[in-house]
Amino acid sequence: MKKLLCLLLVLGLCACCALAEDGAEKYEVRFDEGFSLTIPAGWVSYPMEDEVIRYALGDGAGERFLYILVEPTTLTDFDQLRQSIDDREDCGKASPLDLNGLPFAAFIVPGLNASGCATLLDGTTLTFLFTPQDNTDYMLTAAEIMASFRN
Repeated sequence: MKKLLCLLLVLGLCACCALAEDGAEKYEVRFDEGFSLTIPAGWVSYPMEDEVIRYALGDGAGERFLYILVEPTTLTDFDQLRQSIDDREDCGKASPLDLNGLPFAAFIVPGLNASGCATLLDGTTLTFLFTPQDNTDYMLTAAEIMASFRN
Protein backbone atom coordinates (compact mmCIF):
# COMPACT_ATOMS: atom_id res chain seq x y z
CA MET A 1 0.00 0.00 0.00
CA LYS A 2 2.87 2.35 0.86
CA LYS A 3 4.49 1.74 -2.54
CA LEU A 4 1.22 2.37 -4.34
CA LEU A 5 0.66 5.62 -2.46
CA CYS A 6 4.19 6.80 -3.26
CA LEU A 7 3.74 5.89 -6.91
CA LEU A 8 0.46 7.81 -7.05
CA LEU A 9 2.14 10.82 -5.43
CA VAL A 10 5.00 10.68 -7.94
CA LEU A 11 2.52 10.40 -10.81
CA GLY A 12 0.55 13.33 -9.45
CA LEU A 13 3.70 15.39 -9.10
CA CYS A 14 4.70 14.51 -12.66
CA ALA A 15 1.28 15.55 -13.95
CA CYS A 16 1.38 18.83 -12.01
CA CYS A 17 4.85 19.63 -13.27
CA ALA A 18 3.91 18.79 -16.84
CA LEU A 19 0.99 21.22 -16.61
CA ALA A 20 2.92 23.97 -14.90
CA GLU A 21 3.10 27.19 -16.84
CA ASP A 22 6.20 28.60 -15.18
CA GLY A 23 8.56 26.91 -17.64
CA ALA A 24 10.49 25.05 -14.92
CA GLU A 25 12.97 22.63 -16.44
CA LYS A 26 13.39 20.37 -13.40
CA TYR A 27 11.55 19.36 -10.25
CA GLU A 28 12.44 17.66 -6.99
CA VAL A 29 10.92 14.27 -6.20
CA ARG A 30 11.06 12.94 -2.63
CA PHE A 31 11.00 9.18 -2.17
CA ASP A 32 9.65 7.11 0.73
CA GLU A 33 13.14 5.89 1.57
CA GLY A 34 14.12 9.40 2.69
CA PHE A 35 16.03 10.78 -0.29
CA SER A 36 15.20 13.14 -3.13
CA LEU A 37 16.37 13.68 -6.69
CA THR A 38 15.88 16.53 -9.13
CA ILE A 39 14.30 15.13 -12.29
CA PRO A 40 13.87 16.81 -15.70
CA ALA A 41 10.40 18.25 -16.35
CA GLY A 42 8.23 16.03 -18.50
CA TRP A 43 9.51 12.81 -17.01
CA VAL A 44 6.95 10.23 -15.97
CA SER A 45 6.79 7.38 -13.48
CA TYR A 46 6.14 3.85 -14.70
CA PRO A 47 4.27 1.38 -12.44
CA MET A 48 6.53 -1.22 -10.86
CA GLU A 49 5.46 -4.41 -9.12
CA ASP A 50 8.92 -5.58 -8.21
CA GLU A 51 10.36 -6.06 -4.73
CA VAL A 52 13.76 -4.67 -5.72
CA ILE A 53 13.04 -2.17 -8.51
CA ARG A 54 11.01 0.32 -6.51
CA TYR A 55 10.74 3.08 -9.09
CA ALA A 56 11.07 3.45 -12.85
CA LEU A 57 11.19 6.97 -14.22
CA GLY A 58 11.68 8.07 -17.79
CA ASP A 59 11.45 10.82 -20.33
CA GLY A 60 7.94 9.77 -21.43
CA ALA A 61 9.17 9.02 -24.96
CA GLY A 62 10.55 5.65 -23.87
CA GLU A 63 14.12 6.64 -24.74
CA ARG A 64 15.72 7.41 -21.36
CA PHE A 65 15.13 5.60 -18.09
CA LEU A 66 16.16 5.73 -14.45
CA TYR A 67 15.53 2.62 -12.38
CA ILE A 68 15.80 2.94 -8.61
CA LEU A 69 16.51 -0.32 -6.79
CA VAL A 70 16.24 -0.71 -3.03
CA GLU A 71 17.12 -4.05 -1.49
CA PRO A 72 17.95 -5.26 2.00
CA THR A 73 21.62 -5.97 2.56
CA THR A 74 23.97 -7.49 5.10
CA LEU A 75 26.81 -5.25 3.89
CA THR A 76 28.00 -2.95 6.64
CA ASP A 77 30.46 -0.57 4.98
CA PHE A 78 31.24 1.09 1.69
CA ASP A 79 34.33 -1.05 0.99
CA GLN A 80 32.15 -4.18 1.14
CA LEU A 81 29.71 -2.57 -1.29
CA ARG A 82 32.46 -1.70 -3.76
CA GLN A 83 33.89 -5.21 -3.48
CA SER A 84 30.48 -6.79 -4.07
CA ILE A 85 30.13 -4.78 -7.29
CA ASP A 86 33.69 -5.61 -8.36
CA ASP A 87 32.94 -9.32 -7.81
CA ARG A 88 30.00 -9.27 -10.23
CA GLU A 89 30.80 -10.53 -13.72
CA ASP A 90 28.12 -8.35 -15.33
CA CYS A 91 29.45 -5.04 -13.95
CA GLY A 92 32.56 -3.02 -14.59
CA LYS A 93 34.82 -2.09 -11.70
CA ALA A 94 33.27 0.29 -9.19
CA SER A 95 34.69 3.78 -8.76
CA PRO A 96 34.08 5.88 -5.65
CA LEU A 97 31.81 8.87 -5.99
CA ASP A 98 30.67 11.37 -3.34
CA LEU A 99 27.12 12.65 -3.69
CA ASN A 100 26.42 15.33 -1.11
CA GLY A 101 28.49 13.67 1.58
CA LEU A 102 27.37 10.08 0.97
CA PRO A 103 29.77 7.64 -0.72
CA PHE A 104 28.47 5.94 -3.86
CA ALA A 105 30.10 3.33 -6.08
CA ALA A 106 29.76 4.19 -9.78
CA PHE A 107 29.79 1.35 -12.31
CA ILE A 108 28.72 0.28 -15.80
CA VAL A 109 26.59 -2.74 -16.72
CA PRO A 110 27.49 -3.31 -20.40
CA GLY A 111 24.91 -6.08 -20.95
CA LEU A 112 22.10 -3.70 -19.94
CA ASN A 113 23.60 -0.65 -21.68
CA ALA A 114 23.34 1.02 -18.28
CA SER A 115 25.48 3.01 -15.94
CA GLY A 116 24.75 3.12 -12.27
CA CYS A 117 25.74 4.06 -8.79
CA ALA A 118 24.99 2.44 -5.46
CA THR A 119 25.28 3.25 -1.77
CA LEU A 120 24.26 1.85 1.59
CA LEU A 121 21.23 3.56 3.11
CA ASP A 122 19.46 2.48 6.31
CA GLY A 123 20.20 -1.24 5.99
CA THR A 124 19.58 -1.34 2.24
CA THR A 125 21.54 -1.04 -0.94
CA LEU A 126 20.21 1.92 -2.94
CA THR A 127 21.06 1.72 -6.63
CA PHE A 128 20.35 4.09 -9.51
CA LEU A 129 20.55 2.60 -13.01
CA PHE A 130 20.50 4.92 -16.03
CA THR A 131 19.89 3.57 -19.51
CA PRO A 132 20.88 3.88 -22.32
CA GLN A 133 24.45 4.34 -21.22
CA ASP A 134 25.66 4.87 -24.81
CA ASN A 135 23.65 8.12 -25.12
CA THR A 136 26.22 10.80 -24.28
CA ASP A 137 23.65 13.58 -23.83
CA TYR A 138 21.63 11.44 -21.45
CA MET A 139 24.71 10.54 -19.41
CA LEU A 140 25.20 14.29 -18.79
CA THR A 141 21.59 14.41 -17.55
CA ALA A 142 22.23 11.30 -15.45
CA ALA A 143 25.22 13.03 -13.85
CA GLU A 144 23.01 16.03 -13.00
CA ILE A 145 20.36 13.75 -11.49
CA MET A 146 22.97 11.94 -9.39
CA ALA A 147 24.49 15.24 -8.25
CA SER A 148 21.03 16.33 -7.05
CA PHE A 149 20.82 13.45 -4.55
CA ARG A 150 19.73 14.63 -1.12
CA ASN A 151 19.33 12.39 1.93
